[in-house]
Amino acid sequence: MSKKKMTFTEGIKAQFSTKSLVLIPIAVGINLIGGTLCSALKLPLFLDMIGTIVVACLSGIWVSALCGLLTNIFLALAANPVYLPYSIVSVLCAVVTGYMVRAGLFRKVWGAVLTWLACTLTNTVSASVITIFVYGGATGVTGTSVLTASLIVATKNIITSVLSTSMLENLIDKGITFLIAYVIMQKIPKRFLSQYAPDRGGDDWEDDED
Repeated sequence: MSKKKMTFTEGIKAQFSTKSLVLIPIAVGINLIGGTLCSALKLPLFLDMIGTIVVACLSGIWVSALCGLLTNIFLALAANPVYLPYSIVSVLCAVVTGYMVRAGLFRKVWGAVLTWLACTLTNTVSASVITIFVYGGATGVTGTSVLTASLIVATKNIITSVLSTSMLENLIDKGITFLIAYVIMQKIPKRFLSQYAPDRGGDDWEDDED
């Protein structure tokens, strides 16, 4: 018997269930630990999307987007105000990841790789626009700012320099982030997945018995 297809509004409402709302502070907390640590150590990483990706798998696109938004707001307050304009980047990455998860791509290794690459491209382009037009090419938040400055001096092309360093940084950062999130999702019992919003594609996770 086929299930009734939900409208867009009903899908969003289904995602924001009580169980999903409980997940939000946990996911944001995980993001903040990774983001704050990388910022404090000046690492060429962010690691501030692990919780966002897991929530995209469990609760859906828009809960994930909210997690991304809240993460950047709290990072701006706790670590560095520079993070605030990048809130839109986190939301875009959460939406892209959420839609790919809903399409069932995150269930398989090859699909997780495609999701990682799509998120990396989204982050690279959107974050580079902000870095160039808001911060003049470098923020000083991560160690790659030095590399960006060096490339700008060498190439005299700020757009190429920022895009190049951002792509390299995001390939590594999102690769680690998606690997951790993928492992977490594989370890979660299928019975637990069934408790979350149907719009997230949870039935696909439950039926995927490898």
